[in-house]
Amino acid sequence: MWYYHKSQLPEPFFFNHYIEVENSPGFSFDLLYLENKSAKTKLNWIEIPELPNVQIWPNPAVNTYTHQTQGAMRVEIMDFDLVQPEFPENGPLVIHRVVAHFDDNSSKEMEIGEIQVHPADPKPGEAPLQGSSWGSSSEKAGYTRFKFTKDARLTGITSAYLPQLSDRLNVILDAASIRNLEQKEINFSSQGIYSGVPLEKVPFPLSFKSGEWATVTYQLDLPDSAGPVAKTDVYRFLLYMELETDQGVSSKERIFVDFAPYLTNREVADFVKDRRSGL
Repeated sequence: MWYYHKSQLPEPFFFNHYIEVENSPGFSFDLLYLENKSAKTKLNWIEIPELPNVQIWPNPAVNTYTHQTQGAMRVEIMDFDLVQPEFPENGPLVIHRVVAHFDDNSSKEMEIGEIQVHPADPKPGEAPLQGSSWGSSSEKAGYTRFKFTKDARLTGITSAYLPQLSDRLNVILDAASIRNLEQKEINFSSQGIYSGVPLEKVPFPLSFKSGEWATVTYQLDLPDSAGPVAKTDVYRFLLYMELETDQGVSSKERIFVDFAPYLTNREVADFVKDRRSGL
């Protein structure tokens, strides 16, 4: 009985999320949570009051463990003809809590980490490049390769989460004009090694001719000091390539940084122990 009690979460918990989306139909993300298999009341659905234009699809059994079940709430931004969110004058809409509804008709606010929602750009410029290949790996890494379709300048690569995740997010850029600079490697077990210049050392702006290529590669690498809760962090945010043509037309090209943890029973047990430590 003592062992069973120690293996139980005091309540359901949402993982810590780093979400960044645009308020445009088709953008979606998952909010992952963990709850006890034997819980008397189960999480049924969620509500995000700040986002009246979303549809939410519950999936209560994404993964099953010895004593817990991992579920997900899929959140999708729907049509523009629905009631729209109210955005602050400067910056994105930032959300840290959702309203969780349980199958006994009770409800409560729950922390989910952070969701940043940007207003949709009413007149997005056409980017002077196109993606030709992309991929991701179990090493929390991904890459996107682009071919420029017009002469243009890359003036920067930005994200709302670059400063916050500086201890774990590595971004490198590969382009012919900067291969003489100090390089860093990111290893893809199944696709080889990608090299490029660390983002903080890229001498922006960079000029590209039509037909030239660039590759952006990222890797999330938790510090050795990361605890069991950090190992459950969920990432789905945007890197923006900021571009400008010779005619002065500005645009942004999106790159998704997307990773959700696939936990072992041991990692779930460590998470439960950490969540119970304050009891």
